[in-house]
Amino acid sequence: MKTVWLRKEGAEELLLFFNGWGMDHRIAAHLLHESLAADFHPDFLVCYDYRTLEAESWFIKEISRYGGITVVAWSFGVWVAQHIALPVIERAIAINGTLHPVDAELGIPPEVFQATLSTYSEETRQRFNRRMCGCSEVRALFYTMSPERKTSEQLEELVRLQEYLGTERLHDEALWHYNHAIIGGRDLVFPPQQQFAAWKGVPQTVIADMPHFPFFHFINLQEVLACCRK
Repeated sequence: MKTVWLRKEGAEELLLFFNGWGMDHRIAAHLLHESLAADFHPDFLVCYDYRTLEAESWFIKEISRYGGITVVAWSFGVWVAQHIALPVIERAIAINGTLHPVDAELGIPPEVFQATLSTYSEETRQRFNRRMCGCSEVRALFYTMSPERKTSEQLEELVRLQEYLGTERLHDEALWHYNHAIIGGRDLVFPPQQQFAAWKGVPQTVIADMPHFPFFHFINLQEVLACCRK
């Protein structure tokens, strides 16, 4: 796992952002830019590239000093966040992802995941991006912050995630749990019905016209965090 500090100014609170599969820091940097314009105060650390789930040696020591930690996780990052050794989390928000990311009832249908894995190429990468964004307007925004990563790296990451899923630990080992789920009604990656089932009993915000890529509908981090206060 790679981590990048996008804001580290000695704040009392930390927002820890787990990005989706295949991404890098660029989406988080865009969100931070928009959030600072709206008076964002916490320090901000982004995690991505899950070819390994091992964090850097400094990771736990650095984040444990914060008085409060909020996790915002998107897509596959939702599962990854609970499989990283994190201290106690004050609040955690899952966006368009579940703790069972490849599952016929609670996540991505296994046959869809396997098809993506088996055929992933530059051409199918573009096809996936179209499915993730849903429409040209959302896709145009995504391409302003799309990851600067090789297709071969993304494929390797997907293979490694499949391997990790095969040796998955029990979720109740985590010291924390998600207390809010944001679900896009037009998510073509993690189908909404599977998300509803996966987050049964957890407070949910449903955005009816939101595709898998959520950051057209959520302009900044404050808008994401506000869902917990509804």
